[in-house]
Amino acid sequence: MGLTNAFLKNLPLGKSLCDGSNLYFKKTGPETGKWSFRFQFQGKSHEMGLGVYPYVSISDARQKARDAHHKLYQGINPLLARRAAESERKRRADVKFSHIAEKYIQNHQSDWTNAKHAHDWASTLRRFAYPTLDLKPLADLTTEDVIQVLEPIWNVKRETARKLQSRIKRVFGFAKARELYRGPNPALWDDHLSHYFPGHNARRVIKHHRSLDYRQAPAFYRELRKIETMASSALQFALLTAARTTETIGTQRQEIDLIKGLWHVPAERMKARRPHTVPLSIQACNLLKRVMRSHNADCVFPGQKPGRYLSNMAMLTLTKKRLGSYDTTVHGLRSTFRTWAGEETNYNPGVIEFALAHQLNRKVEGAYLRVSLVEPRRGLMQDWADFVDGSRPSENLERVVLN
Repeated sequence: MGLTNAFLKNLPLGKSLCDGSNLYFKKTGPETGKWSFRFQFQGKSHEMGLGVYPYVSISDARQKARDAHHKLYQGINPLLARRAAESERKRRADVKFSHIAEKYIQNHQSDWTNAKHAHDWASTLRRFAYPTLDLKPLADLTTEDVIQVLEPIWNVKRETARKLQSRIKRVFGFAKARELYRGPNPALWDDHLSHYFPGHNARRVIKHHRSLDYRQAPAFYRELRKIETMASSALQFALLTAARTTETIGTQRQEIDLIKGLWHVPAERMKARRPHTVPLSIQACNLLKRVMRSHNADCVFPGQKPGRYLSNMAMLTLTKKRLGSYDTTVHGLRSTFRTWAGEETNYNPGVIEFALAHQLNRKVEGAYLRVSLVEPRRGLMQDWADFVDGSRPSENLERVVLN
C-alpha cells in the first residue's frame, strides 16, 4: 500500500519507509521529511536525494522515481546524470551574452578586411546590447530581452537598430551552434521580430560613397601631387590602381614586381579573400620607385612610427582637409574609375569589374578565370593612368574592344 499524507504526518520522527519502486521516505521533523531513490548500478549501491517533503509532494516524488528508473533502463546512472546536468546548468548560468559575442567577433574578425567594420561590430553591441542582455545568463534570454534592446533606438536610430538586430541574431546563432543556447533564435526577424517593429522592410535608399566626377580626376591628381606626404603618395597609388584603402596601406615591398610591373596583393588583405594581381601603369611604377627609395621600411607606405603602417584614416583625412573642394571619399575614387571605364572606353565590363576585384557571378567568373586577365587589364590601367595624369585627353583615348 502506498504512502499517504495522513500516514506521513503520524509517522515517528526518524522513521524510514519504502513507497515502492525504490522510493524511500524518512521523517526528519514534525511536518517534514526527505525523499530518496535507492538503486544498484554496475554492482554498487547508490542513494539519490529527491527533495524535501512537503515541498516535494508524494506524487512529485513518485514521478522523480519513475524518471530515475527510466534512466536505469537506458543504462544511465541517474545520480551521475543529475550531477552532470547540474554542472551544465551552473556553466550556462556563468555564460553571458557578451562572452559569446566577444568570442564571435574574435573568430570572425580575420574575415573582415575593413577595420572600421570590425570596430563598429564590437561598438554597437557594447553600447546597446550588453547593458541589457548581460543582466541575466545567456541561456535565460528571451525575445522580450531583445525587444528591450532594440525598442529605445528603433525610431531614432533605425539603421543602427537594423544592424544591431542582425548582429544579435548572429551571436545567438553562434551560441546555438555551440549548444550554449536552446530554443528558437530570439533575434530572428522574419515572422518573428518583424511583427513587432515597423518599417524594417520598407525600401531604403542606398547611400553610396561620395565619388569624384571622372572629369575632375586629372585636376584632383595634379593637386594631390603637390602635397609631399606619405598619405598623398598612398592616395596617388590608390587612385592609379583603383585599390581599396586596406589593400593600399598594407602594401609590402615583396608584393611589388617592378620588372614585370605587377602588384601581388595577398588574399588576407582582399575583401573577397582571394589573391589579386594588379598590373601597374608606368605612372604607378614611377611612384613606387620614388617612395621606396625614400625609406627602408618593409611596408611601402609607412606611418610616422617605425614599423607601423600608414593609418587607415590618413588618406581620407588628407582628402577632407587639403582637397575638400572635390567632395569625394577614398573609396569613392573606385567609383570614379568605374564610371570613366564604362563611359570613356569599350573595355569588356567583366574586365573592368575584375580590375576592381569585384566578386562576379559564377557563370561570368568561371569564364574569366579560364584565361589570364593581367594583360587586358594592363591596357585598361595604363589608359586610366594616362587620363588621370593628363598624358592624353579623354576624348582621344584609344578605343580597345576585348572579346
